[in-house]
Amino acid sequence: MALVGTLLFCEDCGSLLDRHPPEQLLIKCDTCFKQNSNNWPASQKTVSKPAAFPSRLRDKRSNVQILTAEDRDTWATTSKACPKCDHDKLKFRDVQTRGADEGSTIFYKCPACGHGFKEDN
Repeated sequence: MALVGTLLFCEDCGSLLDRHPPEQLLIKCDTCFKQNSNNWPASQKTVSKPAAFPSRLRDKRSNVQILTAEDRDTWATTSKACPKCDHDKLKFRDVQTRGADEGSTIFYKCPACGHGFKEDN
């Protein structure tokens, strides 16, 4: 896992990881399912003044939307069977993790047992 400033990235696929409390020692990547150690700083102090923001931005700050996990769920469903529990449907996501001249990587996860795996095209 790579900590860059206040952003934490997965070591395997480079995806941005969500922030978790310091008590949680491992963070699971939603893209490739790798368990990454939680290296987030325990605390960080940021100081700013309202004058640092343009007035238009200050007016619009109250209109910021907060995305939930359901909003970010971009997994499609296929009729492929789970190799672990034989559930007849799997969620999948097609991601271009390698060069443009190479095939994509398909990440699967089972909604029944939570098993995840990947397949290179």
